Amino acid sequence: MSVSLEKYEHLLFEENDLVYKIRTYQQVIAAIMMLVHERGTNDLHLLTIEEIITDMHSAELIHQSELLHLRLAKSVLSNSITRKLKTTNQ
Repeated sequence: MSVSLEKYEHLLFEENDLVYKIRTYQQVIAAIMMLVHERGTNDLHLLTIEEIITDMHSAELIHQSELLHLRLAKSVLSNSITRKLKTTNQ
């Protein structure tokens, strides 16, 4: 397998991992929101809840940015692989 294809497979693995992490952050935030919905703020400290979901959201955004850059790198590499294959087949 060529180095480019190995790199591409590695990027696919990283992309899947980032998507999994992002979904996890989203699910945890949703679970916290549901907890607040079900229990209210009488026995939950609202400022602490805000701090927790803000931290989770910030971490999610960091991973979203990483995913964006990774997908750009994957697109560039994919284009390069496609061009190499076309020139090889001609």
